[in-house]
Amino acid sequence: MVAPGSPSTATTATSSTSTGTSGGKHSTPTEQRRPLPPTLPQTDNRQPFPMRFCIFAAFLLVTRMLLAAAPEPPPVSVTDAQRREFFAALDLDQPGLDPVRQAVRSGDLPAAQSAFATWLRERRITTWRFDPRSASVPDAALRFDRQAAADAVRGRIVVVEIAHDFPGNDIDWHHNPTRNAPGIAYNPEWQWQLCRMTFWHDLAAAWRATGDERYARAWVAQLRSFVSRCPVPGDAANKHGSAWRTIEAGIRMNRWPEAFHSFLLSPDVTDEDLFLYAYSTLQHGRYLRAHSTSANWLTIEMSGLYAAGTIFPEFKEAGEWRHYAAARLHEEITVQFLPDGAHYEYTPGYHNGALTSVLAIPNLAKATGRLGEIPPGYITALERAFDYNLRLMTPDRSLPRFNDSWPVDVPRVFRRQALTYFSSRPDYQWIASDGARGVPPTAAGSSASHAFHYAGYYVMRSGWERDANYAVLDAGQLGYGHVHQDKLNLVLWAYGREILFDSGGGSYERSKWRAYATDTFSHNTVLMDGKPQRRQTSNREANVSRSPVDARWQSTPEHDYVTGVYDEGYGDEKPGRVRGVHTRRVRFQKPDIFVVVDTLQPEAGDTAGHTWQARWHLLSTATRTDAATQATFTTDAGQPNLAIIPLRTTGLDVQSAVARTEPEILGWHVRKDQTPQTLPATTLLHTRRGSGEQTFITLLLPLPKDANPAVNPVTGVEHLSPVVSRVTFADGRLLTIDTGAASDAPLTVSESRP
Repeated sequence: MVAPGSPSTATTATSSTSTGTSGGKHSTPTEQRRPLPPTLPQTDNRQPFPMRFCIFAAFLLVTRMLLAAAPEPPPVSVTDAQRREFFAALDLDQPGLDPVRQAVRSGDLPAAQSAFATWLRERRITTWRFDPRSASVPDAALRFDRQAAADAVRGRIVVVEIAHDFPGNDIDWHHNPTRNAPGIAYNPEWQWQLCRMTFWHDLAAAWRATGDERYARAWVAQLRSFVSRCPVPGDAANKHGSAWRTIEAGIRMNRWPEAFHSFLLSPDVTDEDLFLYAYSTLQHGRYLRAHSTSANWLTIEMSGLYAAGTIFPEFKEAGEWRHYAAARLHEEITVQFLPDGAHYEYTPGYHNGALTSVLAIPNLAKATGRLGEIPPGYITALERAFDYNLRLMTPDRSLPRFNDSWPVDVPRVFRRQALTYFSSRPDYQWIASDGARGVPPTAAGSSASHAFHYAGYYVMRSGWERDANYAVLDAGQLGYGHVHQDKLNLVLWAYGREILFDSGGGSYERSKWRAYATDTFSHNTVLMDGKPQRRQTSNREANVSRSPVDARWQSTPEHDYVTGVYDEGYGDEKPGRVRGVHTRRVRFQKPDIFVVVDTLQPEAGDTAGHTWQARWHLLSTATRTDAATQATFTTDAGQPNLAIIPLRTTGLDVQSAVARTEPEILGWHVRKDQTPQTLPATTLLHTRRGSGEQTFITLLLPLPKDANPAVNPVTGVEHLSPVVSRVTFADGRLLTIDTGAASDAPLTVSESRP
């Protein structure tokens, strides 16, 4: 075993394509296909068939060699103290436990252990989503990731897309290869997520598909290793280097049972191994019952506690664990999911992580015949959480990456979760089938655009089509956790293409990229004197809206309109904080014109000059800026594009940057747990300097993919007064914009067509 914290062998960053998302990451609940290890050849689909066949054959040969080299599990050691603690926790009067009870009463604890293992192999009660006694092994129809399973057998572990080898499958559960590793930022999540054992799924699926005992032996080795080397702590160990953060303990209880039930009848799983697993579950259950936290962590902890009480109903405490977990989350639904359906961390990825964990309890109860244990109203209270997904859904069927979020496959969420309990909703059917069944939400009686008055998200869309125009203004509070300093951030999809973007904060590492991606600098909002927004983060509950946020919203068939205000200061107390008020008004003139008015005011009595900078982050590196009009266009051929057109250009400085790291980071898309983590993008900077009130008026014009981005869709701008402008479009439309004399005045827009 390698000493904790020291490198054990080479560490490699891997590449993948993310299709979904998680937690505590969610953890980050994502679904990814793992790449081949760097030592194996990658298949090139352009090669002729014989070459592809040779590569595949070589891949299989190497995989078999890796499996053949699978080490034997270390010896298992069970103490009498563990046996006494365990059997004292069992309700020995339950039916079927007579041999166990007799052995315990006679003082023959090893015999009691064997009797209990026999009971586990033979019991005819439903404790999981499948019955190992009725499963066919091997099952050639079962799909599994052969390479991932082979990696897990030999101790090659991939966490947050960074691979590390533990020789001989001898895993050091406290090791973190990102600490002091050249070229890799320190990421505490690596060690924490190692202890979630996501790779046990690969081992279990491989064994069920093939019946190859090397997968079972690898699982046994890792189980024995963890139980012997990571004893349960006396207190909540939510700290760096811990194998027992409460979130990991909850995740293990949700994930371990799949492996346990898969390997239950394997001849390489001994009586001692089954005892160790059950004993560790007892420890996990007691630990989770004694130490719970809040937010998405709590949903994972309680769903894990419920699972522990379901897998082993033989424990005296099992019924209380299940009752407590279900009741606690029933109460938390109204705490964590606000009246508008949003989870109070205001992070779409964690919204769905928490929703999944809350539903894990009734899902398991349904599978095991315990649905009567679920409190009345538990499930119906979650309908609004699915409505949130529906109304926030982007044209590409994902969700905006607000706060620490990631892409979410919304149709999959509805197929696998929403329709289980709300199958009669025609709009849910429509989303789940991506339009093949049901009716669109608008046809079901709801508006396309939508205001989340508690989360502070204001959704403006031209329709529900995949090529719709769509934007969201974030005018809400920070949220309970995973927060970004980004109030009045605006994201936009042009004819279905994400183009004005929020990266989601990147990986949970300690790096300049993480700092940039969570701060104002990387969001589509305004800086004052080069300083970012600074809202307090110490009082988490104070950052949750328990009443509607202070924003103005209007939606009609012709337009949407929203106003939000940021007035909590810029910059840290040291070296110096500045006070100012940013009011952002957004008008969506349907179906294809967004007018954004940013009014910037220093605090009362401040007569000094200030620099205000509006930033627009574009998911493109192909742009051009017209020197005469200072309009900027993305110019990606064959794709929808976006025109960013400032209407008041006197005193305005326009600059852009692509993939810049000095003197500051600009023009990057910082992704979460992917390789490469950073992709070049464009940051467009609109800057004004002066004393008193300053104003940016910006047109955001989506351009269809067949439009020529070299041609400005605006042919003329007239300023009829200090607050009224008339815009002439190439297609003959006239747009008159009246910003009003004050920042809180309505933004009025009138449109005439030829």
